[in-house]
Amino acid sequence: MIHTFFRRLINAFERRWNPGDIINDLQITHLVGRGSYGTTYSVKLPNGEEAILKRIRPYKKLFSNHVQYVLNERNALEILSHPHFPEFLIAGEYKGIPYLVMEKMKGRTFEDLIFREGKKYSEEESLKVGLQLVKLVNFIHQKGYVHRDLRIPNILLDKGTIQIIDFGLACEMSAEPGIRHAHKDYMRDRSKKSDFYAVGHFLLFLLYSSYEPVGKREKSWDKELSIHQDTIAIIRRLLQIDEAYQDASELIEEITKVIHILQAR
Repeated sequence: MIHTFFRRLINAFERRWNPGDIINDLQITHLVGRGSYGTTYSVKLPNGEEAILKRIRPYKKLFSNHVQYVLNERNALEILSHPHFPEFLIAGEYKGIPYLVMEKMKGRTFEDLIFREGKKYSEEESLKVGLQLVKLVNFIHQKGYVHRDLRIPNILLDKGTIQIIDFGLACEMSAEPGIRHAHKDYMRDRSKKSDFYAVGHFLLFLLYSSYEPVGKREKSWDKELSIHQDTIAIIRRLLQIDEAYQDASELIEEITKVIHILQAR
């Protein structure tokens, strides 16, 4: 209840930009969503093209160096320049509120694909999508970064190609050994394991799209899903139930191996 009240108070404190508002030379088209530190809008650039604007939530000024949030995401996008990630366009400030503008990716979320369009992913399809994602994650790690927010809404699909968005929590990888966290904190770790943990949950999300319940008794995912034992082993390591992956190259090799096994059936 206190959390709900605090969230409403924060939202009331933040003046919403409405469709048609002009922010410097940018025209607001609609609100995309609110995150922990930024509010995201779809905007029209002076040349007529669409882009994404993310502004800092005003309450962040009270508790942190709010400008650093913009700098962090800008740096990440510029260093991790890749056609499957948004391109940084410009940064600015409006009435004391910093913002950055980035490319608007054309992909759809897997929530839309599964829940709105009824797409169901087989085990082989799920692993192929996961393999694409892990290769992008490997690129991020090779640049010395971790994404730290590979949630379902931040992974898109455009004509069969995976895209990753929202680099607001991305940071340079820590050289310190990973600390054992509670499960809910795994994704905030500054190590590769953070992104691997998120990949594990993403794979489960895809696999459950084709799951048909049998009986009313609830079981654990590895008992409910009819998947290959090697797929189970991969997910257990991603979720750090068993020995965690240290590097994406081993993960890529193991996923590829299981795909070949499934294709040979």
